[in-house]
Amino acid sequence: MYQGKSRKFIIILLSLYTCLTFYFMFLGFDRSSSSLDQGLRYSLTPQGIPLHFPMGRDFTIWFFEMGNFIAFIPFGMVIPLLFRCGFIRFISIFILCITMLETLQMVSRLGAFDVDDILINTLGAAVGYGAQRIERNQRNTLKGLIRIFLTAIIFSIGMITVVGGLNHYLDNVDGKSVALNELASSDGAVVWDKGLSGFTVGQTKIEPQINLYRGKHQKTNEFSYLLNGKYKNMEGYFAIPGDVSRMASDETITISFIADGTEIYSLGLSADQVQNQPDSFQTPLKGVNELTIKVMNDGSNRVTNLVMWDITLTEANTGQKFINSIKSIF
Repeated sequence: MYQGKSRKFIIILLSLYTCLTFYFMFLGFDRSSSSLDQGLRYSLTPQGIPLHFPMGRDFTIWFFEMGNFIAFIPFGMVIPLLFRCGFIRFISIFILCITMLETLQMVSRLGAFDVDDILINTLGAAVGYGAQRIERNQRNTLKGLIRIFLTAIIFSIGMITVVGGLNHYLDNVDGKSVALNELASSDGAVVWDKGLSGFTVGQTKIEPQINLYRGKHQKTNEFSYLLNGKYKNMEGYFAIPGDVSRMASDETITISFIADGTEIYSLGLSADQVQNQPDSFQTPLKGVNELTIKVMNDGSNRVTNLVMWDITLTEANTGQKFINSIKSIF
């Protein structure tokens, strides 16, 4: 532990650093002007550890993530050297204090209460605590402080690598893909074209490879699938064939994807667009238990001539399934 003049000097530096941290938490980044006419903002459900690699991410968001991590490392490095405390006691008091500050941010409307912020702030403090525990013999010397600082840098790089790699896996690595026609519809109404016969859209010849839905062959234009929260997203292609466009120029067809009773995605096509090209769709299915697809035609000819093909669902990977199971508890 620091004693004498060095202790007073470190306390002064820590106090100044704490004031600087408070400034950025409550006043910095023009918080006061952005707080006008805002209600209480809060996020009580953990979404993950907000620490990612910078590649492919918005720089401002990544910068704030790194700031929330790095800014609290000094508290873990210095406080245990000023006040004797074990890890459990230190981290418990730290979580209590940062929770109070997050609450004050929300109540003052100068920020939001965010569980993920508490998590990443605590992770930074834990890295700092671990760094100062490595240096045991010369903590109260400049040489010892430099060693603690360098150890904190190494620990931080390791933490960013591990957590960033885990987040990259959770965000970008998909599970296996399943063709929609391999699932049994809950009402058995949808009929798939087993021959995967080709057709023309504008000047493009389409040859489906996985599955094919033809609206004009259906008994109903609405069908559902039980997904039981297993899938991450769904994607495929849709169009109105060119011959249909020439025969039914007044048709407008709408496709709606309904997840557990709530519409999550919809798109429309006009049959008079003879030269239109095949288009794709992608919609998230995270946590969806039942998916309903509804195809509606508001033209005079009520036969729905839309086609959809190569529709696949992507399962969540093992890590995503584990995280989803944890979130379901909350």
